[in-house]
Amino acid sequence: MENLNDTRAVLERIHELQLQLNELNGRLRRGTLLLKSQMATIQKNEAALQKVTDEFQKLHAYAKQKELEVAQNDLNLAKRKEQLREAKTNKEYQALQLQIAADEAARSVLDDEALEAIEKAEKFHDSVDLAEQELKKSQELYVKTKNKFAEDKPKIDDNISKVRDLLKVEEVKLPREFKEIYDRLVRSMGGGESLAVVENQRYCGACNHQIPINSLAILMQKIPVTCSSCARLLYIPKDFVFDRG
Repeated sequence: MENLNDTRAVLERIHELQLQLNELNGRLRRGTLLLKSQMATIQKNEAALQKVTDEFQKLHAYAKQKELEVAQNDLNLAKRKEQLREAKTNKEYQALQLQIAADEAARSVLDDEALEAIEKAEKFHDSVDLAEQELKKSQELYVKTKNKFAEDKPKIDDNISKVRDLLKVEEVKLPREFKEIYDRLVRSMGGGESLAVVENQRYCGACNHQIPINSLAILMQKIPVTCSSCARLLYIPKDFVFDRG
């Protein structure tokens, strides 16, 4: 079995742990961002509901106003018809007839306006119901996601703590010349971006840049080498075979 104190193996293990740490931190970030996104959806749905509710209330109030106008018109008609029966002169009778005809014509218009207003209000009531349903669904989804994240987060935090502890154990095994470069890259690029394995005997596993033969030769001597393209600290895989051709 390969000695874990070997620099190559230590770098490989560190890289593995750093990637695990990235994945765990990524889960935390994604959970937080998902909750923010779902909260934004709730706020958007609340605004949409408020908008259609306000419009419905305006239409409903307008429909009520038209119904009152129809009722008032009916009262006026009844009053004028009573006056018509009690008219003393022909002139008065004819004037009342003209007024009644005008009120009846107005009644027809008011009926149409009231009916139209009621229909519009009813249609908007459907919009209010739909907006309420959308808001409820978004709220339920948020609660479900929040509860799931609250359940998962302690486990993720615990795993992060464990991985960090393992990482510290491996990092102290690095030779000084590797540790200095590694620490600098971790500060500037982040842990998961600080290392890259050599793939296909010749290429950087992160950016696929071809590594010069002389760099590979230096790497074989356990001297730190960084990728000239992405600046990551390179290490060779366990099955690496140096090919000078």
